[in-house]
Amino acid sequence: IENDRLDLQYEILKMLFEGRAYFAPLKNPKKILDIGTGTGIWPIEMAHQFPDCEITGTDLSPIQPQWVPDNVRFVIDDASEEDWMIAPSSYDYIHTRVLLGCFTDFRHIVANAFRYLRPGGWLESQDYMHTLYCDDGTMSEAYPFQRWTRTQDEAAMAIGRPLRIANKLRKWYEDAGFVDVHEVVYKLPVNGWPKDCKLKMLGRFSEESLLDGIQAFSLAWLHRGLGWSKEQIEVYLVDVRKAISDRSVHAYHKM
Repeated sequence: IENDRLDLQYEILKMLFEGRAYFAPLKNPKKILDIGTGTGIWPIEMAHQFPDCEITGTDLSPIQPQWVPDNVRFVIDDASEEDWMIAPSSYDYIHTRVLLGCFTDFRHIVANAFRYLRPGGWLESQDYMHTLYCDDGTMSEAYPFQRWTRTQDEAAMAIGRPLRIANKLRKWYEDAGFVDVHEVVYKLPVNGWPKDCKLKMLGRFSEESLLDGIQAFSLAWLHRGLGWSKEQIEVYLVDVRKAISDRSVHAYHKM
């Protein structure tokens, strides 16, 4: 089920980005690294776009398919380690996507990426801002999904795996030595509340993804970080699930 949710998440972002798999100005890259590759769908798509490029996807979980294009390989590896098992200045492009909460200090990943990129290479990160936003006053402080995000944030900090990284990425890139840093912010509705057809569809997919993942997210963070029991979490999530589907609240995430 989690693999299906990850694939849905990929399709949501592909639609949000208007079909683009990347934004860096790539020109005939020879080596690409995808950190936290998940089900491996991104490297496979990139392999078709760049058939002469060697693309490596790394992850801690071996959930990638066995049958892949010849120029794709998957490696079980922890990007938080200092040694990425390749010579420095090896990659033309390094990609990360939705890795909030995966590392104790994402600045270390950025710094390592700078070391392993060739001169003129690109690092690109696409991540959710964990905070919820609303532009028209329909989201109150009591909105249960908003309270959930704050509780999750508290739990993540207790574990030492911060969720609020997206708004810091630009500074971390610049601090690591990157130049020509660009930041683009997209709005992703929580559910199908928008009138715009594309945003409405994105919101419906987002709602499905959130509802599919909310239990696993909560069990992972609230139990480990705050010591809540499974029973406590299930009771707590009743109102959170209802809130995610409440179209009277015009909430969205920034991406």
